[in-house]
Order: sequence, then structure tokens, then C-alpha cells
Amino acid sequence: MNKGRIEAFTDAIVAIAATIMVLELKPPKVNTVAALLDEWPVFLAYLISFSLIYIVWYEHHNLFQRSGVISSSTYFLNGVWLFFLTLIPFVTAWIGESPNSVVAAVTYLLVMLLWTLAFQLMERQVTLDSDPHKRHYRLPRARFNFDLFLLGGLVIAFFVPFFAIVAVGLFSLILIVRMFQHREDSNG
Repeated sequence: MNKGRIEAFTDAIVAIAATIMVLELKPPKVNTVAALLDEWPVFLAYLISFSLIYIVWYEHHNLFQRSGVISSSTYFLNGVWLFFLTLIPFVTAWIGESPNSVVAAVTYLLVMLLWTLAFQLMERQVTLDSDPHKRHYRLPRARFNFDLFLLGGLVIAFFVPFFAIVAVGLFSLILIVRMFQHREDSNG
């Protein structure tokens, strides 16, 4: 299967999802600083979700640069990953508008967790496609720590809904630090 096509399609979907998210940002109804500051949960949710999408898009690019062959399984898993990605604008708008809603918080974290799991399955499949001798390949332990972190955030969000935004924000921050550490390791 053609790697360029799946990358171009993925890039388009990522761009559309990011655009839809920014369109959810509405200017305040009153032109005051106080009205603008009242919108901080919406903007914070947008900032965190956009950051996470951008970081994972970068990881997706690196993953596909390392791959040689793209199997039907990888195409399918990329589609699952994109499906959860396209839900991010919806859950981001919801948690931004209702940061104290348990249902919005749990849904936000659940979508992020499923999106992350889909990426991990795709990463494993790309690795297997590239080297069939790695039949017993296991993802790095850090990936499972991220899953546990999001699961823990999911449990906490039942009691403190705003923690959903905090958990995804911390998750994004960890990925940013990891991305720069990896970049420095490969340069030095």
C-alpha cells in the first residue's frame, strides 16, 4: 500500500480537526477584559488539545518515516486512530464549556485514552510490518505508564471533573519534554 497516500490523508484529517477546534473558540459577547477572562476554560482546553494533536502528529510522522511497508492492518489502525482524533474537537469544546461536568470530563479523557491506545496499536503494527522478526515486539514501558496516567486521571475526574483538563495538560507537557529529549539525543 502507498505510504504517501496514507500520510497525505492523515495530514489532511489532522489539519481539519485542528481547524474545527479553533472554530469552536467564540469571541466574548461583551468587549471587556473580564468577559475575555471568563473564557479561559475554553481556551485552556483548546490549547492543551491542540498541543497534544500537534505532538502526536509529529510522532505519527516519525513513525511513518521509520516504516518501509504499510500493511492493511496499519491502514485500518490508522483509520481507528483518525476516528478518535476527529472526536477531539467535540470533546474539547464540551470540556471547555463545561469544565465541572463529570460526563464531559470522563468523555474527554476516554477519547484521549482511546486515541492514545489506537496510536500504540498502530505503532506496534508498523514495527511488525517493518521487521517481521519482531513478532514478540512490546511497546516501551513509558507507553503503558501514559495509559495508566490517563486511566488514573479518568478515575479522579469522576470526583474532580476539572482534573481531566489538568491530566491531559500534564500528559501533553510530558510528551513535549520527551520529544525535545529525543531530539537532543539524536543530535548529540
